[in-house]
Amino acid sequence: MINKKRIFWLGMHKVLSQTELPRLRELGYEVFNPPYLSDVYDQSAVYDWVAPDSSLPKEALEILARTNFFYDEIPPAAAEVLNAYFDAAVVTINPLWLGHFLKAYHGRVIYRTYGQPHSLSDELANLGALPLVTERNDFWFLPHSEKVTDIEDDWLRSRMMIVPYCLTQDVVDLRDTWDIGASVPELGLLCPRVADIPYYATNYRYLRRYFPAKGYRIFGAQNVPVRDERVIGTVERSEFIRRLTQMRGFAYHYEEPTVCYLPPIEFMTLGGPVLFQKGSLLCRYFPAGAPGRADSIEELVKRSEQLRKGDRALSRELIESQAEVRKLYQPEYVWPIFDDAITRALGEEGTNKAPELIYTPTVKIEAPAAETVLVAFHGFGPLVVHQNGEYHCAEGIARVIRQVIRALADLGFKVVVTSRKEDVGRIHGFLNSAAGRNLKIMVIDKEVLAGSRAMSAIERLRQIARTRPFSANIDHLKNVCRTRDMRNIPRALATTAAAAIFKALRRVEQQVDNFKLANGATPRADYVDLINADSNIDHVLISHYYMFPELAHLEGKNVVLYLPDYMPHFYKGSIEMGATRQAAMIGRKMVAKARRILTNSAFTASYLPKTTLAARPEDIVHVPLPYLNGSPGNAEASGRLRALPRYYAFYPTRDRPSKRLADFARTVAIVNKRLEEAGNKEQLVGVLTTPLTGKSAAGAEEHLVSLSELTDAELGYLYKNALCLLFTSEMEGNFPTQITEALHLDVPVVATNIPLITLELGEASACLDLVEVGDCEGFADQVMSILEDRASAVLRQKDAQETASRKFAYDNFKYGLSELFRR
Repeated sequence: MINKKRIFWLGMHKVLSQTELPRLRELGYEVFNPPYLSDVYDQSAVYDWVAPDSSLPKEALEILARTNFFYDEIPPAAAEVLNAYFDAAVVTINPLWLGHFLKAYHGRVIYRTYGQPHSLSDELANLGALPLVTERNDFWFLPHSEKVTDIEDDWLRSRMMIVPYCLTQDVVDLRDTWDIGASVPELGLLCPRVADIPYYATNYRYLRRYFPAKGYRIFGAQNVPVRDERVIGTVERSEFIRRLTQMRGFAYHYEEPTVCYLPPIEFMTLGGPVLFQKGSLLCRYFPAGAPGRADSIEELVKRSEQLRKGDRALSRELIESQAEVRKLYQPEYVWPIFDDAITRALGEEGTNKAPELIYTPTVKIEAPAAETVLVAFHGFGPLVVHQNGEYHCAEGIARVIRQVIRALADLGFKVVVTSRKEDVGRIHGFLNSAAGRNLKIMVIDKEVLAGSRAMSAIERLRQIARTRPFSANIDHLKNVCRTRDMRNIPRALATTAAAAIFKALRRVEQQVDNFKLANGATPRADYVDLINADSNIDHVLISHYYMFPELAHLEGKNVVLYLPDYMPHFYKGSIEMGATRQAAMIGRKMVAKARRILTNSAFTASYLPKTTLAARPEDIVHVPLPYLNGSPGNAEASGRLRALPRYYAFYPTRDRPSKRLADFARTVAIVNKRLEEAGNKEQLVGVLTTPLTGKSAAGAEEHLVSLSELTDAELGYLYKNALCLLFTSEMEGNFPTQITEALHLDVPVVATNIPLITLELGEASACLDLVEVGDCEGFADQVMSILEDRASAVLRQKDAQETASRKFAYDNFKYGLSELFRR
């Protein structure tokens, strides 16, 4: 049965125009593809456009044929045609094309991609397309491999189907025709556009450095002729394939983990052997011990020479290992998956509903179906990191708030968190596992007026100055200069200078703001007025006592202030510990505004009323924290974790005076001295999440390792494999989460004897290895004891583990919070 649906296909790639475009027509759809009219040259584009057969009215066809849909905004006349005549659209490759298309077209959209070196979700968010995706039903994201999606945010991954893509028939027809006996002693390399794109110019110089022999041919279309006999340049497709079949092998030198160019796959399909660099997407297709993998450029060159000189055994081994990988691009594998995915995506409406991620405040009279808690979180946005498909944040309060949000969602609350526009993807990814569909994001940035490119550019520079370290601008400028990218040097200079100016202006603004705050002038923000007017929002959780001063203007809401500690009470005059006049002023306002104050320790609850914040004892609710790390840590030892020695003491924390990290370093030094004096060749390493140098390193610098930005899985792995937790802090805001985690994962605990621990664990604290604050020799005694018999140390702390498991149970935490947030 012929499917009469009409599809607009936004693509121009030579491969796709021979594969997926005709395949859609074979499935029975009427497909219109526009001409590539952009002045942006692309070596992969089809320029000889032929108008497709169409049942569209002549006037509509004329409008579509003269519209540049690539890179430019879609004009109203073309948008009107799209919405009037098309049932769906397939947008390929470029997120800018997608952003423009989503603004103009309101129907079903499939976004089809084939690997990008950067995050598509980040770019879509920067283009303002995030709400256009998250608020649209029947949007589908179709990447070609799950291995390229690690860098994408959950809001995009949640709309995903994996659909591989197919080689062109001219290569498939020649499958397994390669013959080593008919080959010449040459090897293929790949580098297009070496004269007009800086990235490829750098790669070209790299290839010339490491593959200087004449026996290498560089494939890839060239927009500008290159005076190098090794560069084949732009040739007819049949000539490209003929020359490819003559090679004795192919060396793939790229290392991008989310992009794989097609020539090495095409050469595999012809039947030839391919070598590849570790870390590349091509490498990731193979198992760890694949014979084609080279762990360095030197190894790649060495083995390339073996192939070039006719090493038949190596050639045969490589070819035999490639069968499963090349299959991923073959028509008999790809088309059934492609057909099923397209049929599903273009089938019944509502099969891929929008997650409705963005929360828009409204003025409503009727009571909401479920109570809603707004959580101030935008201050933590820049601290959330997306790495290897996981989201993490080194800030402990952010991890606590994630657990609070999980409990609120479990209790049936809807949760809205504040975010700046550039942080939405990371904040959603970090919190989504806690609340799922009960979570929405309220974007608090003011939008720049549309139509002004200058204003947009200025606002972007302001955002860069606010969120990006200035060193990143310097690094970019150095890289541009190093690669002699003359076209972009002036722009990089201007951007760096502008960022420096905005950084300076930002510091002045902060000083002025601090002066105003210190004198009682609390800033206002439009989003707070929107919250006040929204009757759907019942409760507001202020997650830090001075990071959100504008929330002092909240009205008519049940405000809960999270106040885990007030360190200036113990460190008077220490700016590093928060003892500033403006922070104290904001804190007093927040305490006065709050209906209830949430803290996690009996000790903190006991002293808060005595501080300058003047918290009322009857408003303070003490709810102990549960285990914060969602996974017990099943990460494999890879990369930086694999390099760790057998014995290490662990303490994940920030460097603050209260943490006494110099005591940690000194203890490591004492233990190693004792081991050396005893003739023991083993050495203890101290693993921290912050670097220590100079005086703070206490002479142990060579035995200290800093691992920042740990994922939850990495954190769990480090705990489970540590000799012990070495906790040297003299003051905390709550029962130390590090001790909770260590006890949960059967890790011996060596810690300071402080009320934060003893008040919460009671008599069970006696079974921990507690040492008086600053007693490094005492810490060393306990570490040496654990070195002798770690299993006994774990067994010795069983009572503390069971007490912590009972007292810090998640259900206790959840029901403790329910009393805070119910009306």
